[in-house]
Amino acid sequence: MNETYQSAEHAVTGATKAEIMQKVLNWFVISLVMATLGTVIGRGIPMAFYIPLVVLEFALLIAMIFVRKSKSASKIGYGLLLAFAFVTGLVLAPTLQYYLDAGAGNAVLMAFATATVTFTVLGFVGAKMKTDLSFMAKGLFAALLIFVVISLISIFFPLSSLMSTIFAGAGTLLFSLYILFDFNQIMKRDVTMQDVPVLALSLYLDFLNLFLFLLRLFTGRS
Repeated sequence: MNETYQSAEHAVTGATKAEIMQKVLNWFVISLVMATLGTVIGRGIPMAFYIPLVVLEFALLIAMIFVRKSKSASKIGYGLLLAFAFVTGLVLAPTLQYYLDAGAGNAVLMAFATATVTFTVLGFVGAKMKTDLSFMAKGLFAALLIFVVISLISIFFPLSSLMSTIFAGAGTLLFSLYILFDFNQIMKRDVTMQDVPVLALSLYLDFLNLFLFLLRLFTGRS
């Protein structure tokens, strides 16, 4: 009797996880659509708006972190997610335009296709694997902080061509691991529908950064 009850409880939990994962993926796709829209519109925005948009981008990201703990997290979170994705598209527009103007349109398409395949494969593996990858959290976060510091330093002291390629390769690896980790944790952690906006945001950032590092890797540009 007890075993039957546990099996039923496990089935319900599994179904709930599947529903949450599906909704997270739905909002991840919607975020990509919003980012694409922002990228198209952003091509016509003057560069004078670039820094204010970057500031707004970080402000929306911080707001998502704080809103997650509020009772209205679900309602506000979706709006912030869409706004953040749209703004990142606006910010990304000059970068993509730079590559297109440099004749690297094929590299942009290749980077996007590779990111899509990598995201799909690693996401499936991460969600299905039995091992809990929570032990990777501290290591991945430490690596992320190192990447942020190097990125800031490179603004004032540009990396050499070789170092830029190495950095892009390491970034590709880092966010590939983040995709594996985040999908795994959605299935292993106690998550609810209220967490969907933040979970979708995490996957969106994983994909976006993977795409950008692959683009740098394929073009050899910083």
